[in-house]
Amino acid sequence: MTPAPYYYLILALIALSIFVNVRLRDSRLGRAWIAIREDEIAAASSGVNLVATKLFAFGTGAFFAGLAGAFHAAKLGQVSPDNFSFGDSVIYLAMVVIGGIGSIPGVIVGALAVYSINEFLLAQLDTLAADPTNPLFALKNFIVSHGIQGFTFGNIRNLVFGIVLVVIMIYRPEGLIPSARRRRELRQTTDEGMEVGSLDVVPGAPGFESEVRVE
Repeated sequence: MTPAPYYYLILALIALSIFVNVRLRDSRLGRAWIAIREDEIAAASSGVNLVATKLFAFGTGAFFAGLAGAFHAAKLGQVSPDNFSFGDSVIYLAMVVIGGIGSIPGVIVGALAVYSINEFLLAQLDTLAADPTNPLFALKNFIVSHGIQGFTFGNIRNLVFGIVLVVIMIYRPEGLIPSARRRRELRQTTDEGMEVGSLDVVPGAPGFESEVRVE
C-alpha cells in the first residue's frame, strides 16, 4: 500500500486535533482548566468542579493519545514495546519545550525543528563522517579508537536534544513561539525579580521595612 493515504489521513487528524484544541482552549471548560492550573483553591471558590474538570482533562488527553496510537499502529502494522523508547520521549519533550509550552503554533514549529535536526542534520553528519577527506571522519575514528565502538552521530541525538533543551530553558524559556499567557507570566516573573533585585536590602532582613514604602 502506498503511503499517500496515510499522509492525507495524518493531515486530517492534525487539522482535527488543532481545531478541537483551539475550541477547547476558548471554551468554558478550557478556562476552568487554566483556573485549576493557576490556583485550585481559587477555582473551587469560583464554582469549578475540580474532580469533574480534571477527569475531563484526563479523558481528553487519553483520547488524543489513543487517536495518535491507533494511527501509529495502523501505519506500522504491529506494535511492540521497542517502538516506544526513552529516546522517543526525549524527542517529544523537546518538541514541546522548544516550540513553546501551551502554544499550538509553537508545538508545530518545534516538531518541525526537532524532526529536521534528527532526520537531516544528524543523518548528514554521519554521511560526511564517511568521507575520509572530511574532518568529521577523523573525529569519528578518534572516538571509536578510544573505546566507543559503533559510534555514529545519530547515536548522540539525546545528548544533542538535551543540550538544546538546556540552552532554550536558559535563554528562551518561553520557547520559539510562546503563547500570550506564557509570555505574560514570564514577563511578570522577570519584572518582580527586577523589583526585588533593585532593593538594597534582601526581603526579610533587618531594615527591609524601611526600604519599602507601603501606601
